[in-house]
Amino acid sequence: MKTIENTYKSPEKHFTVTNNDINTKKELHLNILYHEMESFVLHIISENFYFAYPVPRLYKLQLLKNAYLNDQLLIKSKIIKFSDSELQLLISVINHNHKEGDLICNAIFKFDFIAAISKAS
Repeated sequence: MKTIENTYKSPEKHFTVTNNDINTKKELHLNILYHEMESFVLHIISENFYFAYPVPRLYKLQLLKNAYLNDQLLIKSKIIKFSDSELQLLISVINHNHKEGDLICNAIFKFDFIAAISKAS
């Protein structure tokens, strides 16, 4: 008898900090980091869920370290809440240049489901 193995790989995105992304101290602009995280979240949602108008709401942001020129960042996601009313995704940004994989930041994005919105109105 054959068994089917269900494997799921969490979505990831690689991002390299370039000259256009930094300030005078060679640190990554926070708006660039936020834009990369938000576009990553929207890409995940558009491929895996049906939302008429996916609008991510930033629920929590924890900035831990700066990223610098030529740093290679890895953006990862994890579902932390999935209910009838909302979906919450934890986004982690990790610096791939360091052996320990330094955590740059964590963010939680919320998506409200249409059914929950229509009940509220």
